[in-house]
Amino acid sequence: MPDTEKVIQLSRIFHVTTDYLLLDIGEAPQSAAPAENNRETEQRAAEKQMKRQSMRMHFGWFLLIFGITSFSATLVGAGLYAQTLTEWRTNLGRYGTALFDSWILALFIVSAALTLCGILILIREYIFIGKE
Repeated sequence: MPDTEKVIQLSRIFHVTTDYLLLDIGEAPQSAAPAENNRETEQRAAEKQMKRQSMRMHFGWFLLIFGITSFSATLVGAGLYAQTLTEWRTNLGRYGTALFDSWILALFIVSAALTLCGILILIREYIFIGKE
């Protein structure tokens, strides 16, 4: 009969239970040490988390840049349309009529919403960076 300490050491080296070494049980050996598996799992989870955060940040920057660009284009379009107007129907004059009394208002609202969403996503990601 082998020494108990040696059986325990062998079970740790081969990542099997002491029952597997001492008895004639058809148990399959464990594939790897639990500590190694935990480290690898934690590392993969951390890499996934960083990748997700990076993708959210890129998406936030995309929304911000696209929103500002479309917001600017909407204002320029309203200015160009205002030059063609001969009368206005709002208190804001020709430009206000061009912006608020036409389809340009919908683009103005969508571009403002995109810009706001981009800002909020970036604020969230930069404030909570590394806290998850």
